[in-house]
Amino acid sequence: MSRPILAQLDLQALKDNLQIVRRAAPGSRVWSVVKANAYGHGIDRIWSALGGTDGFALLNLEEAILLRERGWKDSFMRRICLCWISTA
Repeated sequence: MSRPILAQLDLQALKDNLQIVRRAAPGSRVWSVVKANAYGHGIDRIWSALGGTDGFALLNLEEAILLRERGWKDSFMRRICLCWISTA
């Protein structure tokens, strides 16, 4: 028997948390780890909230391409190696 599950994202809380981390570690680069299309919530929504991050660590190349198409210009990390995508 399945039960209905509802998960809500507070995008303002994500923005606020990013700023809290920045204040706690001044001068540090802050990367956001986003996996599995933000666990099904949609990487587009997460991108809008975490656009102030220094980079995204992603699980797959398709997510990197999507963010690049949305205008993300900074770095990506995939597993251990850096993946750079040219917009040219």
